Amino acid sequence: MRGDLHRLRWGVLLSQQSATHWSLLRSRLLARISKTSYDTWFNRLQILGWEQGCLHLEAPNRYVKHWIETHYLRDLLDAARTVEPATTSVMLSVAVAVSAPEVRTESVGKVLHESSVALGLVDRPAPKPYADTQRSGLFRLDALVIGNANRLAYAAAQTVVEAPASVYNPLVIHGDHGLGKTHVLHGLAHALQQKHPHFRIRHVSCEEFANTYLQALQVRKLDAFRADFRSCHALIVDDVQFLSNKEKTQDEFLHTFDALRNLGRQVILSSIVHPREIKHLDVRLAERFQSGLVARVAPPDFAMRSEVLQRKAKTRGLTLSTAVSEILSSRVERSFCELEGVVCKLGALSAAEGRAPDRELALLALRELGYLHEGPLSLEEILEAVVQRTRQNADEIRSSKRHADLVRTRHIAMYLSKTLAHCNLGEIGRYYGNRDHSTVLHAARKIAAVMKHDEALRDEVQALQRILGR
Repeated sequence: MRGDLHRLRWGVLLSQQSATHWSLLRSRLLARISKTSYDTWFNRLQILGWEQGCLHLEAPNRYVKHWIETHYLRDLLDAARTVEPATTSVMLSVAVAVSAPEVRTESVGKVLHESSVALGLVDRPAPKPYADTQRSGLFRLDALVIGNANRLAYAAAQTVVEAPASVYNPLVIHGDHGLGKTHVLHGLAHALQQKHPHFRIRHVSCEEFANTYLQALQVRKLDAFRADFRSCHALIVDDVQFLSNKEKTQDEFLHTFDALRNLGRQVILSSIVHPREIKHLDVRLAERFQSGLVARVAPPDFAMRSEVLQRKAKTRGLTLSTAVSEILSSRVERSFCELEGVVCKLGALSAAEGRAPDRELALLALRELGYLHEGPLSLEEILEAVVQRTRQNADEIRSSKRHADLVRTRHIAMYLSKTLAHCNLGEIGRYYGNRDHSTVLHAARKIAAVMKHDEALRDEVQALQRILGR
């Protein structure tokens, strides 16, 4: 009775002829789509009949209706025409229980109009770019500082923009906090929207995905949730390690991931660790995350940090000299967030003192932020600065190797150790490969003598002293 009342809205009843039509329609559909797709989306449809060239179908819920209307309209219409050549359109409704008094012609008209819009039978408003609150206008791909630490991730992002879902799907970017993962994701969202204006892009944190899913589960609106996340052209999810230990959310994410990839949609993810290192992650998700490109972003090197500092300073109206940039870059090593913080501190000190950022203000900023400590330097700190500046290997500097460039670097390190560290010559000698104290004394005297007439060496030593805050 319930089904008949619903079908009365169309003025048609399911007949033996309609059943025959559905059997034919099913075979025609299976010639166009896979058995898996049919079983997923069409198996629970009911045919209500043909009326004035329109095939009326009933979907079990709004999600199935939306998905078929969005992805299988052409296949469905073509199949229907092979059964009834006079077919000009297809209409889907959702199976709902209504009583006869509730049936109104205006309601039927509204349903018909909504279905017509969804199926493209009447004009549809032009799609609008997805306005995402997380997407920051400050983060663009062309604003990234590119170096060895992020070159692969950047190149992959450019490829995804040019060919979404064709080369790297999924694209997973992983690395520690503050290394620019979120910048890449925001930049990708902007670039994809610019390159493909019709795209609907869903960009969320993994926590937001989980919270939205749980809320939809509680209020019984999973159909709307799934329609939202599984109908986008690109899904961008930050910090997927948040899925750890969340079994139900992982299962939902898995099905969302599969639905998007099966439709040829792009998935972009970020994580603080490699996907295989996410604890308590469903093995199926781990495998899918690794089925595309996994690109690591590493801590920035000295040159990259210097460039980032200069750019961040410029946005704050500050001009950094090479000496100031060297001092800051040598001490702030771990992340771009820390570089932002030290520039912010330097800007505040500069404004308070009423003078441009100089060496003294840079050292003060580093001390107040805990990057510099009062008192003598350690031998390790001095060697680390020498390695950063010269790009020589620390173990080789302390080894017995004696080629010219290495000996010169070793002597500089010994000179700085003698003048800046509170260690005796014997301690310095032992640190540099168990050498005799006389070797350290000879190296220090030689560097001091050569600096008097060798401007290049003098500049090198002074640069190292600035880096070390002395």
